[in-house]
Amino acid sequence: MSSQRTVLHVDDDPAVLDLSSDWAAAHDEINWLTASDPGTGMELLSTRDVDCLVSDSIRAADDPFVSRVATTFPDLPVVLFTSMDCEALDPAVREAGAAYVTKGSTAPFDALFDRVQSLADDAGTSTAPAAPAPRATTRAAGDDADPTDRWIPIGRYRPAAGDDPTTTIVTAVAEYTDRDTSTLPPLYDAIDAEALAALLGSNTERRRDHVQVRFVYADQELAVTGDGFVLARQ
Repeated sequence: MSSQRTVLHVDDDPAVLDLSSDWAAAHDEINWLTASDPGTGMELLSTRDVDCLVSDSIRAADDPFVSRVATTFPDLPVVLFTSMDCEALDPAVREAGAAYVTKGSTAPFDALFDRVQSLADDAGTSTAPAAPAPRATTRAAGDDADPTDRWIPIGRYRPAAGDDPTTTIVTAVAEYTDRDTSTLPPLYDAIDAEALAALLGSNTERRRDHVQVRFVYADQELAVTGDGFVLARQ
């Protein structure tokens, strides 16, 4: 690969995820993300720039996960990484058009890497959804997720530079709603700034990039992420 690609591996077997993560650690050209359930997988696809999805033949509610992904993110390359015979797969999975790599093959992760590399390179650019859906802060990711939710980024702060997210929130909402900051209500009426910083990891040396905090402010439903985004729900 000409540059680092972000790949999401979704599998309900933690041992497989551990093996794939260990394998990916030896490949600097890959940023390897994992999820053990479809809800978390959909949220990561909604909030991260993912170049390729690797998934077993698991289901999301009543639908095969890869089928739902194909509908929600039609331009995202998908590799079905499963021990099931191709002919035994759910017809909806085959119709999703995913590439196929067998888990039980010789050197399966090498074969998987080659297929991921080929698909990501063919795609040319990373596939990022236009409408990210946030994770819930105090619940497991996916517990309250609705993949049809539409969220847009309205502000950006720099956690590594020590930026205060509360300032960014007020400025972003003012610009998004075309209002002056002086006409907005106090932010502390909506959320405790110290609690927000604690949840995002802003007061510690170790940030919590995969956390989002959702709340309502100035009649806007917002989500603030540990990796520096302010999102508004449309």
